[in-house]
Amino acid sequence: MFQYKKAIAILSAAVFMAASPLSSMASTQTKINSVSLVIDSDLEAGSSDSDVSVTTSSSKYSVEETTVTNTPSDEWEEGDKPKLKVYLEADDDYYFDSGFSKSSVSISGSDGTITSVSRSSSSELIVYITLDALDEDSDSGDYDLTVNDLDWTTTTGNASWEEADDANKYEVRLYKGGSTVTSVFTTTSSSYNFSSYITSSGYYTFKVRGVYNSSNKGSWETSDSWYVSSTVAEEISSNSSNSSTSNSSGPGTTASTGAWLKDNTGWWYCNADKSYTVSNWQSIDGTWYYFNEYGYMVTGWVSWNTKWYYCGSNGAMYSSATTPDGYIVGSDGAWTGE
Repeated sequence: MFQYKKAIAILSAAVFMAASPLSSMASTQTKINSVSLVIDSDLEAGSSDSDVSVTTSSSKYSVEETTVTNTPSDEWEEGDKPKLKVYLEADDDYYFDSGFSKSSVSISGSDGTITSVSRSSSSELIVYITLDALDEDSDSGDYDLTVNDLDWTTTTGNASWEEADDANKYEVRLYKGGSTVTSVFTTTSSSYNFSSYITSSGYYTFKVRGVYNSSNKGSWETSDSWYVSSTVAEEISSNSSNSSTSNSSGPGTTASTGAWLKDNTGWWYCNADKSYTVSNWQSIDGTWYYFNEYGYMVTGWVSWNTKWYYCGSNGAMYSSATTPDGYIVGSDGAWTGE
């Protein structure tokens, strides 16, 4: 009997030792509870392009590949709904739970609907998205949103173009070697300074389109390719850093890099190049502010990449403090769970 018990004990220990590395590995990974994606689609009726970019600002996972699964043999027609298949890869320290659902995925940028999600492994998640029905190109309608004469100022990294007659603003984006460098920026000016994003050698282009409103946007136009050597990139980046200054200011005051403005809706920040931040954070004179999808400053609680942050009545993000409703936020501004 003693020998039998001893054998059982040894066998149990062996099973535990074999299983423990897996248990240890699982316990060191953090579950991803939600996914946030930004869609930038160039698809429009009458075009045969399938240029869609899906990005994320999360450090927990990355977008590995995006494919359009119903690309037409000829060209897109009005009413077509492009379908996307987006592959996500979790960082080594994170994993996708087996019960991950489509309700945990949010999208911004181009409008669409999450149709389903599929988890092929704990590290890979596939998100299926159906974009809204395509409209005819706005330029063929009542608004002249055609953008011409796209040009680079090669000494400063400034992109410029000729104003469109009916455009109230412009959307612009930087590319390097065919890959996106920035998200889509919005500006009311006919130029945008990309100097702070030109940090290495390569071939750079930018795209721009005129915008009348959210329902009427022109076609994306692409600039000529500009080769930047490592020496020039260093000079441009250095000049960009040296030209930025910091002054103490807040809502209602003007800084050397931009100005706070207010209208009937609320406060917004106009940068020196007349651009403004949407659906993102911006550090202004050392203080973080969050701006909604319309570019207006947000107050109160903000949900960002599965964490919660609090912005006071002046828009400034709290850090290492207790919020008015009694919650504690850490040095990074995120709620600590207390």
